[in-house]
Amino acid sequence: MYIRTADSSALPQAHSGGSPRRKEARRCVAFDLIVPGLDSSGAREVLAYAFGVGTQAYIVETSRLHECTTLYVETGSDDINDVIGTLTAHFPNATLGRVIRIDRITRP
Repeated sequence: MYIRTADSSALPQAHSGGSPRRKEARRCVAFDLIVPGLDSSGAREVLAYAFGVGTQAYIVETSRLHECTTLYVETGSDDINDVIGTLTAHFPNATLGRVIRIDRITRP
């Protein structure tokens, strides 16, 4: 048994992918950061201090041969020049890798 309806607006979830809440995209800067040492906790604390608590950092690689850790970082900032300036000020011994702008999807 199925029910037919002439008013398709009665089922907003079926047409919008299941959720009536709107997703929003926000531009931000993401980059790879190589820091000395095998423990990333200090680098994560400095990133949170420098860019705010909304900063996300994930370990991508740990190299015992070179004794360094590579982090993939997403900031809340959308200005690449500001991000590079902040990194230079807070991470004098780090190496900056690929820097890109991304769209971070958030829910209101």
